[in-house]
Amino acid sequence: MKKPKKNPKGDAAKGGADGAKKGGMVGKLALVVAMGATSFCTVFFLPKEDTVTPEHVEAGEHDVPAVEELPPEPIVTAFLDMESFTVSLKGRRRILRLGVALEAPEDMVEFIDPNDPQLRDAFMGYLSAIDIAQVEDAAFLVRLRSQLTRRAKFVLGDANVQNVLITDFLVR
Repeated sequence: MKKPKKNPKGDAAKGGADGAKKGGMVGKLALVVAMGATSFCTVFFLPKEDTVTPEHVEAGEHDVPAVEELPPEPIVTAFLDMESFTVSLKGRRRILRLGVALEAPEDMVEFIDPNDPQLRDAFMGYLSAIDIAQVEDAAFLVRLRSQLTRRAKFVLGDANVQNVLITDFLVR
């Protein structure tokens, strides 16, 4: 019979006492490092006792100058009427006649052409995809206004258009 070969490393390779000591030492070292890092972060990042917090300011415990909140200046706007849009609706044989006005900052009015072909094309691209079922929905006008505003801001610039208003809405 053959004799089993002896492992030169002994029982340590099989998880004996020496192997447990190695793993235990690394684990203890990692625990010490983690505890040290936690202690450092606790001391370094927590507020000091003399730090002014919002609760102290509300209670009037610290002399902190009050900051006045000024309301934002309102933007003066003007309205530019566009020519009416007439679009045939998908589905049934019906047409939609839509009157639109652009709301723009007053200082930008001279630079905006309300009948810009690119703007009309952007609006017509959306309006031509509308079907009668969408028009019959109660929330349609809100979605229509937001879509037209989005397209106007894309064509004319975000700062140049505040809103698109629907002035006429007729389905025949």
